Amino acid sequence: MTADEQNLFSKAEQTHDMITVPVEKIRLDRTTILNLREVNAKSSGIYCGPKAANLGELKENFPDHVVEGFVIPFGIFLNHMKQTIPNETTTYWEYLNSIFNDARQMKKDGKSAKDIETFQLTELGKLRKLIIDMPLLDGFISDLEGNFESVLGTKLGGTSVFLRSDTNMEDLKSFTGAGLNLTLFNVLERNKIIEGIKTVWASPYTERSFKWRQKYLTNPENVYPSIVVIPGVNNDYSGVMITKGVSTGKTDEITVAFSRGVGGAVDGQAAETWTIKNNGNHHLISPSREPYYLSLPSTGGTKRNVTTFETPIVSSKNIKTVNAFSKELAKKMEKKGIHGPYDVELGFKDDKIWLFQVRPFVENKNAKSSTYLESITPKVDLNKTISNTTSL
Repeated sequence: MTADEQNLFSKAEQTHDMITVPVEKIRLDRTTILNLREVNAKSSGIYCGPKAANLGELKENFPDHVVEGFVIPFGIFLNHMKQTIPNETTTYWEYLNSIFNDARQMKKDGKSAKDIETFQLTELGKLRKLIIDMPLLDGFISDLEGNFESVLGTKLGGTSVFLRSDTNMEDLKSFTGAGLNLTLFNVLERNKIIEGIKTVWASPYTERSFKWRQKYLTNPENVYPSIVVIPGVNNDYSGVMITKGVSTGKTDEITVAFSRGVGGAVDGQAAETWTIKNNGNHHLISPSREPYYLSLPSTGGTKRNVTTFETPIVSSKNIKTVNAFSKELAKKMEKKGIHGPYDVELGFKDDKIWLFQVRPFVENKNAKSSTYLESITPKVDLNKTISNTTSL
């Protein structure tokens, strides 16, 4: 390899500042469930994490394109953790804090980092099992049943839901731990939903999540999980929209990528990808080549299906809908002082858009500025077009 190529594989020790999870604004006295319509961006870090807050903000701005749902706030988790552990004299919360306090004392006593980590992982493993076995408070069960009926229009266990973990550390500026905590997909049965809530509460204490927090947080005991409870949309196709030209960098166009079923256009999928100009002109960048897709059966869980490639996924009607929505989104976001480009997760069911997440589109500026990568990038005539004779 050349010196430039070898440099691409060189390792450098990355330094970072330790983060203190802010607790001064958190409200732990809210011990009843929140309707998704009650939360918005301002709720993040106060009653719930940013996933719930941003979804509530979307519901506020696009009420007909976001599912109904509710949020189990931080305070309900803490209320349960203040229970006394069965056959013990200490509470779950006291046990959690003692783990981190004992670890700090071990460090002062000169114990090795490996011994301290082993101690914490062992104790957190015990705590995780205790939380999963924890009895839920009668008042919370009644609240849960009431919200299933009033918000989702069914009894608890009558419709399948997603249970998404959403902690107060995820809106920290330096947070890079997306996916650390648990999401349970399309859970149907009453007992599985109840057990799922406790499993999601326990997920911040897994080894992977713990190691991230130990590396970045000065007060890891102050991580509180909230839970977003929403029904799934059994999309005909789903994917992402970026409100700029991903391959061209142009700001007068958008890029959309869709695959059939739910969870479309994730990393590694050969999704159907289009570029759409502001004036409505559109070009196919690449067709879909995913033979399998997931759907959400009414019985819960997911189902794997097989598809073929002779017809496109996205219709011309869908392209017009997405293009119009991108302009409406930009207007509403810019009024709030949030400027694009945006990264939007969305799906279509019976030609209707359903929104799941909107966030700023983040590009790897280091990769873009690499002179070596630029030197090996093929030169492409961006003005060249290839006629697509397939009618939509």
